[in-house]
Amino acid sequence: MSGYEVPDPILNSPFDEPTEHWHIVEGETPERRPGRRPAMYFYRDPKAKPETEAGCVVGTAIELTLVNRIRAQVKKWRLDGYPGVTRTTLELLQWWRRDGRAQRLFFAQLDAAETIIFLMEARADYRQGIDIPQEDVSEEKRKNGFAGFRRYACKMATGSGKTTVMGMLAAWSILNKVNDRGDARFSDVVLIVCPNVTIKNRLRELDPEGGEASLYRTPDLVPSHLMPLLT
Repeated sequence: MSGYEVPDPILNSPFDEPTEHWHIVEGETPERRPGRRPAMYFYRDPKAKPETEAGCVVGTAIELTLVNRIRAQVKKWRLDGYPGVTRTTLELLQWWRRDGRAQRLFFAQLDAAETIIFLMEARADYRQGIDIPQEDVSEEKRKNGFAGFRRYACKMATGSGKTTVMGMLAAWSILNKVNDRGDARFSDVVLIVCPNVTIKNRLRELDPEGGEASLYRTPDLVPSHLMPLLT
C-alpha cells in the first residue's frame, strides 16, 4: 500500500456524526483516531522546493480554530434542544430529525443547515466567543455607506447533498419570514447563483411552485401543511 492507503477507508455511517477518523501524515503509518476529524487546511508555500521523492511540497497543517469552536458549540446546542430558535425553526429541525423518515438526511446535511441556523438564532450564551468577521471593504466604499456582508459558508464534498441543504435553508428563511414579517433575521427572497445553464435547470427543483415535485417534498424537507406558506 502507498502512504495514503488504509485497510478500512469507510469508518462511519453517513447518517451519524463521525466517531473516528484516519490521521494521515506524509511518511508515517496512518493512525486510526477517535472522534470527528478536526477542521484544518494545509498551507503549501508556492516558492518552496519539493521535499518528497514524488516531487510534492509537503504542506503545513493549520487548524481552523473558529470552525472547530463552532462545531463544538453547535453540538452542545443541538443536544440541549436548540435553545433560542423560533417555533417555526424548531418544527423544521424536529421534522428533519424525526424517527421513521423514509429518506434520512445525511449528518453532513443536518450539520450544515443547523450551523447556519445556530449562527442566526442560537441563544447568545451558546455563541459567546464566536465572532464571524464582517467583509472588509475599502475606505471609499465605507464613505458611500457600504458596510459589506457577513458571509456564512458551508463547504461540502461532491455527492454530500448540497442542493438539499440549499432547500433546507431556503425553507427555513422563507417560512420564518412569512410567520413573522418583522423579524429582520429572515428573508422571503432567495438568490441562487450557479455557473451554467445546465446547473440552473437542475436547480429549478428549488422553486416551491413545483409543489409535490419540488425538492421540499421529494426528500420530505417541509411538512405538507407548510407548503402553502412556502409558495
